[in-house]
Parts: sequence; C-alpha cells; structure tokens
Amino acid sequence: MIRRTTIGIFGPANSGKSTLINNLTSQQVSIVSPFAGTTTDPVSRTMEINGVGPCVFVDTPGYDDTSALGNMRVTRTKEVLKKCDIAIFVIPSFLDDLALGEARKWLEMISSQVRQTIIVTNDFGNGKAYNDSILVNAITGKGRETLLEAIGLAHNKVQDGMSIVTHLVNPGDTVLLVMPIDTQAPAGRLILPQVQTIRELLDYGCSALCCTTDQMNITLSKLSKKPDLIVTDSQAFKYVFENRPKNVRLTSFSVLFARWKGDINTFIQGAEHLSSLHPGSRVLIAEACTHAPLAEDIGREKIPTLIRKRISPDITFNIVSGNDWTYNLHDYDLIIHCGACMIGRQQMLSRIEMAKQANIPITNYGITIAYLNNILDKIVW
Repeated sequence: MIRRTTIGIFGPANSGKSTLINNLTSQQVSIVSPFAGTTTDPVSRTMEINGVGPCVFVDTPGYDDTSALGNMRVTRTKEVLKKCDIAIFVIPSFLDDLALGEARKWLEMISSQVRQTIIVTNDFGNGKAYNDSILVNAITGKGRETLLEAIGLAHNKVQDGMSIVTHLVNPGDTVLLVMPIDTQAPAGRLILPQVQTIRELLDYGCSALCCTTDQMNITLSKLSKKPDLIVTDSQAFKYVFENRPKNVRLTSFSVLFARWKGDINTFIQGAEHLSSLHPGSRVLIAEACTHAPLAEDIGREKIPTLIRKRISPDITFNIVSGNDWTYNLHDYDLIIHCGACMIGRQQMLSRIEMAKQANIPITNYGITIAYLNNILDKIVW
C-alpha cells in the first residue's frame, strides 16, 4: 500500500536529532554542527523502510531554543506534531536532572498528541540508556537496526488493521472502479486514491476492473456476473448509482478515504448539517493539497454549485489549501474537507479535532455529494 508515514524527530538542542536523521536516511538531510540552534526550521526527507514503505522524516529545532527566534521555532515544532504518525524523542545521555525534567514534560506532551512515540537515548560516550529507551549512537550508527525495527512495530500499531477497501470484499471478488477522466484528471496518470485502492485490491487477491463513466454500461455487459462492489469518483455518484446492476454495493474513493484517513461517523454527522444551511451561511472548503484549479474543480465549483442549487444561492464559500489550515473556524457554519489523500491520518484527525473544539461540523467531499444526491444511506463504507 502506498502511503507515506510521517515520522517526527524531537528533542533538546544538540541532542543529535539531525545526525540521527542523516544516519537513518543515509543522506545529508540536515546541517550538523556543535552549535545550538543549527536546525532553524523543520526539514523533511523521504525514504523507504522495509516493512513500512515510504516515510517522511521531519527534523525539528530543539524545544529548548533560547535564541531570538526561539519561541517561533518552538511553535513550528509543535505544528509538526499535528502531522506525525510516529514521534522519535531523542535524549542525549549527558542531561542533568533539571534538563531531564524538561524532557519529561515535552515527552508527555508529544505522547498525548502522537499515537506512537519512540524514546531514543543518543550515546555520547557513557553507554547509558534512559528507562524504556533505545540506545543509539547517531554518529556511528550503533542501534540503527534496532530503531528501524521499533519504527516498523510502531507503524503496524498506527495502521491498526485499517484498510482502504478490503474490509468490504473477500479474496477473489471482482471490483469495478469507475473513474471519470475530465479536465481535472492529471495527464498520463491516475490520482493517488485510485492507485492506492487498486494496489490494495491486488494485494488482497481481488480482480480490479477499471473503466470511465461513459464506458461503465459497456464494461458491465461484458462481465459474466455482476461485480461484488463498485467504487467510483464521487462526482459520478448519481449516474453510477442509477445505472449500477441491482443490489450491487456502491461507494466512492472519497468516502473510503473519509474512513481510512479520518472519522467517518463525524463526517456523516457533519453532512446532516447541510440541511441547516441558510441564506448568509458560510462554508469552508478545505483542500489538503495545492493545485491549479480548473473549470470542473470538485471543491471549488461542483460542490458549491450543488449546495447553492439545492439549498440557497446566497451561501458564501471560502477555500483553504495545503498547509493554510485556518484557525478562524468559528467564522463558518460547516467545513467540507477533501479526501485527504495527500496528508496523513494523524494530520486529518488533528483537523477534525480542531473543528470539534470550535464546535463546527465537518464532513468531506464524498459524503457531501452522496448526501446531496439522497444516496448517503444507500452506499457502503
């Protein structure tokens, strides 16, 4: 399964975080020096770990940065926490009791926000590991394999048996994937949710059959029996629902990702607030990635058009994309988020929690379109 696990490296200044990430990735990701504050901003690097898959390591400034920009850097470090599936907390072996006390406070805070935290003691010569930590030497690479094994175990716990689609099928099933090719489709390739869904089906022993919307009926006519499941792009929900064989289960990539990346129950509850919108309501459309929108953009064009047509033309829509996640959530009556294929589950859950704390309902693209087409209770997830 193609999914990048985000792993943050945290700890005090000069604890060896940058050296450790360089060693783990076998690349010169971060500048290393004996001076505190060398790492001034989070630095990312991808690598492949056997048994885990693609990962993004994020090197962060020391939480005890006392420079003129220290507070700003600490704030950036805390922001990284919201994106991390796994945190590695690095403690240098020379810390005194006062510094250890501060380290425990940060470790407690990190562990409360990140599902899996690995504690590492970086050996500066005395060979002493703190309790419940892995002893490594970031310079020599001692303990590297043990740490990679710990990352693998943490990754398995983060996954927690979650699947994109195979919870809906059995090995040997046939799944029809209906994928519109419009102006929004990237030239020469499939979008990430389609690729990930196909790969998971193949790994599970299913037959994945792909077609465009206009070829759906022709494709179905060539099958000797009905498919066991149909997965479509949300924008084709209405057409596929009305033209699918009787009693064949239906879902969409966005709905599947609502479950895999977020909280499906919260999204369904959020969709019910669509009927509460009224003239003057404000809706936030949140995109996980940045892209150049075209005329048929689902979040900027199609969903607002559906809502204005069904509910009221006098509803205001604002757009945020990429990391520009707004903190003024109280300004809105509803948040509609994309499928979140370009961010990790931890970051999506963090956004959902922010919406809950602001008492603003949140849903996602696929759930919204199913609701507006009156088929939300007729699809599966």
